[in-house]
This record gives sequence, structure tokens and C-alpha cells, in this order.
Amino acid sequence: MAGEGIERATGLLTVGINGFGRIGRAVLRINEQERSFRVAVVNDLDPNVENHAYLLKYDSAYGRFGGRVEASNGDMRMAVNGQSVRFYAVPDISEVPWTEHGVDVVIDATGVYQNVLSSQKLVERGGVKKVIVTHAPKDGVDHTVIFGVNEQTYEPAAHHVVSTSICDANATAPVLRLLDETYGVEHGYITTLHPWLSYQNLVDGSVHSVASPGHFWQDFSLGRASSVSLIPKNTTLVEALRHVLPDVALRLDAISFRVPTGIVAASDLTLNLRRRATAADLNALFRAAAVRDARVIGYEEDHLVSIDFLGIEQSVFVDGRWTRANGGNGVKLVLWYDNEWGRIAHRQASEYGMSRQERASNSRAADDGVRLHRCEAQQVRPADVCLNRLAAYRRDRPAVRRRAHRASARAGDARRSDRGCAGAGLSGDGAAGRAAHRHRRPVLR
Repeated sequence: MAGEGIERATGLLTVGINGFGRIGRAVLRINEQERSFRVAVVNDLDPNVENHAYLLKYDSAYGRFGGRVEASNGDMRMAVNGQSVRFYAVPDISEVPWTEHGVDVVIDATGVYQNVLSSQKLVERGGVKKVIVTHAPKDGVDHTVIFGVNEQTYEPAAHHVVSTSICDANATAPVLRLLDETYGVEHGYITTLHPWLSYQNLVDGSVHSVASPGHFWQDFSLGRASSVSLIPKNTTLVEALRHVLPDVALRLDAISFRVPTGIVAASDLTLNLRRRATAADLNALFRAAAVRDARVIGYEEDHLVSIDFLGIEQSVFVDGRWTRANGGNGVKLVLWYDNEWGRIAHRQASEYGMSRQERASNSRAADDGVRLHRCEAQQVRPADVCLNRLAAYRRDRPAVRRRAHRASARAGDARRSDRGCAGAGLSGDGAAGRAAHRHRRPVLR
């Protein structure tokens, strides 16, 4: 098959994907665009490689794959744009021969708790350096990282099995951190609107019929037809937030609705702040974050709906049209995020698969003095966090300048023509994510 003789001497990190469902395929799609690492191995319980190739090529949410995909069930291989990927169908992540293929980092996208526990054994044996877990297990990981919140706390010598947390936490945590640092969050409620998932029913059935791997639901309503109802349910969001924002999480509660859409989630934040803020103040805060440090937070004021945020490169977009303040300390925010696009796992595999020294050597061409001065002068973070932002800025600097120039021009036009933006200003805080200084419209795929 084409690509079978690819050498490891490309200098790229070598990655394996455990679980080739929605997240696993999204990681591979993103990497084919960015070429941050080489995917050498995929492990999935379904041994039908030709079916996996079909699902990679044709995706109901993200469209056709923009490349060549070939597969053969006979030799358990798939060739993606000429690069060979070896497939296995092994139930236990620690039993897959990752090291035979030179895998440095494994992305566990199964959502199965037993694989988290087995990941520790895998790392202890040596060979595989890191395992990135794409959900928020109750325990079994060394650390949980959400970009824009606590990525500076990652310790490569101590943290080998790392969780990316859940999509809802990746969206809400950077916003909550920014609000808490700027105004203080007294208490609040979050309602998430999450698209249906594969284990839900198309027609009414018992709750046993919607059991997901390693979990059995107790709420009978989750057995109802997912295509015709909004289904209220409990959520693990606050539990996930405790890993990265423990103090803020103590002041929050949350519920969720499963909604009859296929992709893109939303969160409605109703908060009481310690210091008063107007809607214009809040929008200025997030508009500035989106311009200055948009690798996590985006900002939008156009008349958009959920599908317009499909495949965004940020963890979250704040929809400024729906920001509200009640004249006291109560505020409401609406957030949009793609609940499946596996960019967070992709970033963690790319960045945490390398040592700090390797990451530093890959990012040298920035005006560090000017950038650090701006970060400290705005008093948005302590110096060590500012330095962390510098690494991301160096990596994206050429494209940043072009995009920031276009964003600045558009922002000027918008302030002249949009009464709602008049006098908003550009002060505030920011967060870290992928694709810095994106223009104000979401990046569609």
C-alpha cells in the first residue's frame, strides 16, 4: 500500500490514536491540515479498516476529507495522503504495540475509564511518553489542562497521563477565569445545550438501551427519542471545573439539555459578579481577549446560529449580541463551541509530547521584549503566565500580524457603523487557544 515505507526520520512527533470515533477522526483531520505530528497507529475495537476509511472520507458534520484515503482490511492499514497508518483492534490500551511503531504520545479518545487506568501502566513501561485523555475522568490522570486557564501548571517530569477535560469545561472555564480575575464571580448557574450523542435513542427505549461505555444512566428521560425532544439531564461540568478552577467551581451549579441537533453546543451563563459591570464592559473585555490572545476565546456580534460555529479553531466564542447586565451585579452570557472538533487533544499532543527545551527551541522569532511589556503593562497575568503566552505568540507571529491588521480594520468599520459597539473600548483580559488573532467571524470548515 502507498506510504508503507515512511521513515520516522521526519523529525515530527509520532502519535497513536486510541478510539477512532468522532474525536479520533477529528484529530486526524486537523493534523492533516497542520502537520504537527505523524499519526502512525490507530486502535479501535472495530477491525473494519475500510469502514473507518469511509467515515474519515465522508463526514456528515465536517464534509468530505480533503485528501487521499486508501484502506485494506487484509493488512490492517490505511494510507492517508500517502502516509501509512497501522490499525489494531485491541480492547486494552496498554496491550497495543505502540512502541513497535515509535509512538511518543497516545491520544485516548475512547471515553472509557478503564483505558485511563491502563494508561498509567503503559507510561510506566516506557516508550510511550504521554497519554492525552479526551474526557474528564474522576481520577487516574496526573493532571487536567484547559488552555487559557491552567496550561502553565503542566510539569513534564510529573504529568504523563493528562486530561483535556470535557468540551463544556473547555468553553466555560476560560470565560469564568477571565470574569473572576476582572470582576469576581460571586455565584451562578450554567445551562449547557448539548447536541445528541451516538448512544442516545432515535425512538423511545429503556434507559438501559442508552448505556455508554463504562456508564449506565439512571434518568429514564434519557431513553426518550433524541430527535424530537429537548431532554434535561445532569452534567459533570462543575465537577470538571473543580480540576482547574476549584474556588470558582464551589460557587456554581449547572444542568444540561440534550437538544435535537447534530453538532455545536452552547452554554448560558447566569452569574452574580462581585463588582458591577455593564453589558458594554463585558463585551469590551471579551472583544479585547479575542483580538489580543484569541487562541481560546473568540468574539462575535453578527447574527449567527449554532451551525455557523462548526469547526471553529477556538475553544469558545462569546456571542456579544446576547450579553446582558441587570443594572446590579447580575449578568448573562451566551457561549458557542464545537463539541467534537478535536483541536484541544491535538494541541496537547503537539505541545506536551515535547520537553520544555524542545518547545522553546521551536519558537524563537518574536519581539519578546515588546510582547512581554504589553502583557505585564495590562496587568492581566503574572510574569510567568505572560512568558507562557510568548511561546504561543512566537509560533504564530507571521500570520498573527496579517490577521491582527485585518481584524483591526474591521473593528474600526464596525465601531463606526454599529451603534451597539460605540464607546466599548479595548481593555480587558484574554486566554490562550489555537490560531491567534482570528478575524471576528468564526473560521468555518
